Amino acid sequence: MEALVEHARPNVVFHLGAYTHVGKSWDRIDECIQTNVHGSVTLLQALARTDYERFVYTSTSEVYGDIAVPFAEDAAAQPLSPYSVSKYAGEQFCHMLQRGRGWPIVIVRPFNAYGPAQSPDRIVPEIIMKGLRKERLLMTQGRQTREFNYVDDLVDGFIRAATVPDIEGEVFNIGGGEEYSMRELAQTILDLMGNPIEPEFGALPDRPTEIWAMRSDVTKARQRLGLPPFRPLAVGLEPTIAWYRREMEQASSLFSP
Repeated sequence: MEALVEHARPNVVFHLGAYTHVGKSWDRIDECIQTNVHGSVTLLQALARTDYERFVYTSTSEVYGDIAVPFAEDAAAQPLSPYSVSKYAGEQFCHMLQRGRGWPIVIVRPFNAYGPAQSPDRIVPEIIMKGLRKERLLMTQGRQTREFNYVDDLVDGFIRAATVPDIEGEVFNIGGGEEYSMRELAQTILDLMGNPIEPEFGALPDRPTEIWAMRSDVTKARQRLGLPPFRPLAVGLEPTIAWYRREMEQASSLFSP
């Protein structure tokens, strides 16, 4: 990592490398620690001898846990999975190094992303691909709510976190502030696709440590970063569905059967 940093000499670092699957993290705790904690600290240490201008640490909305919505940055974190605990530990190292060493670090907590080219083990592409393949869509009752933010809108928030002056040491939610139940998400996607399949709600059990509601309070990001409103769910889903539809037609695609 030191050799890579020496070669690249970055001005701005967006730290996105992580083990990110919440459910599977229970069986991969060591990987969460090695990647999300040790990996983050290793990168920060490698940057210590350079003159970089801003390090943007990507945390997660999952660190809030099952508290009342909307989630504000000053709420007490209550991470409920190995993934979220490891990401919150990374936050604490960032805070320590920013305060103790004065390093130029900003922390962002993005809320759920979707868009073209997302990996197929995420909920939006999973629903789309099962619809395209006309496969069974097994779901929980779908009562839990989440934000779903189009990737371009989240990228805009990241760039603002990297470029707005005098925000070192700050934490920012990056999201649109609109929540949808998983049931609403599935029905919206399938409606836009012409309802090729019927979702089987209740076919899967709820996770034992489920966070039932997630919604960002983006007041701080709007005021300090100038974060604009995000596009509505259906507006972002249309190009997303179109991308997967085109991709599935390519025999060489990783998303093809």
